Amino acid sequence: MDKNKVILGQSLALAALATAGLTLSSEAKADSYTIAYGDSFYSIAQAYGIDAYELAANNGMGIYDLILPGQTLEVPQGSLSAEVTTEQTVTTTVASENGYYLEGYDYEQGINYPVGQCTWGVQKLASWVGNFWGNASDWASNAQAAGFAVGQTPTIGSIIVWNDGSYGHVAYVTAIADNGQIQVLEANYNGKQWIDNYRGWFTPSSSEGIISYIYAP
Repeated sequence: MDKNKVILGQSLALAALATAGLTLSSEAKADSYTIAYGDSFYSIAQAYGIDAYELAANNGMGIYDLILPGQTLEVPQGSLSAEVTTEQTVTTTVASENGYYLEGYDYEQGINYPVGQCTWGVQKLASWVGNFWGNASDWASNAQAAGFAVGQTPTIGSIIVWNDGSYGHVAYVTAIADNGQIQVLEANYNGKQWIDNYRGWFTPSSSEGIISYIYAP
């Protein structure tokens, strides 16, 4: 066999491997996601079509660990990365018929509450939430008027409502302990306008206002 042909064949094979390596590297980069303002494990996982717990575990974290804008997450291979976009919000200055939309605020496609607010965070987590329940303090009464069950006992997947006589606050219940403590996912807690578990286990306090729970249908 011609020695030159052997050398040429080996060179072509190495070139092919190098090209394949570059392609794999490019694909791996495509599966890295930089956290944007307002993101959560749940919203990112939903966009990629994967499980939120899998996404967290793939990055050596738990589902309730804190993630911050600018942080990079590695998304499991085989996810729908092509469908993900960080352009999540659109600005609207058009009032709806019932006047709920507020001029000058950002609204995410398909979410009917201003981006970063507690109401926005909860509707992202619970798609069954009504589109126009108003301020957080009004959610329990408006949900009840819309036919949803409202009570005083937390359940996983329910929405806790604090009515402080002003704007109030809402959060999504994710865990309940025998001692009455709960864990929640929420936005706009202490000015942090993205969804996360900020409190860990805590006891809901009536000092923050009248507490109610809205139950999923």
